[in-house]
Amino acid sequence: MKTCICLLISLFCLCTIRGMAQGSLGGRNKAVYLEGLGSGLLLSVNYDFRFRNTQDGLGMRIGVGGLSVAATATNNNGTTSPARLGVVTMPILLNYLVGKGRVAFEMGAGVTPIYLSATKYQTNNEFVQNSNFGVLGTLNAGLRVQPIRNGVVFRLDWTPMISDTGFQPAWAGVSLGYAFK
Repeated sequence: MKTCICLLISLFCLCTIRGMAQGSLGGRNKAVYLEGLGSGLLLSVNYDFRFRNTQDGLGMRIGVGGLSVAATATNNNGTTSPARLGVVTMPILLNYLVGKGRVAFEMGAGVTPIYLSATKYQTNNEFVQNSNFGVLGTLNAGLRVQPIRNGVVFRLDWTPMISDTGFQPAWAGVSLGYAFK
């Protein structure tokens, strides 16, 4: 799985550097959008672009998301203490759009690295902190409504996850953002 992450990041960097060197990124369809649930798990901001100067075809998206939640934890003896959970995600997917007009079918696959951090304060003014890093495989299939030139983009996707516990089919996402050339 770590090899897959390295390959996707390398592919993204290579394509971006190649496009900048040729000065051709200006004509490609790009989008920036906020996604709820989906491949970013909770809430993520994403940058999406096509590899060629077309409305459809092969492209890529990369994003960053996360959430921080404060709560109160109850200890075994019934006392309470503050706790905090933080999650950071980074969805990286190759995607393909089918449809030359405003409405397209989107399908893709990629990975979502996840960093989790949990902190619990003890009653004796000490705290326990745990953190972990993991990677989910992710797929997506859904509807994308996008402008021909510049304007609002809307996405509605089914985004099943693949983890060490198996295939998790019950996940979806919705996105709203801005597409531009």
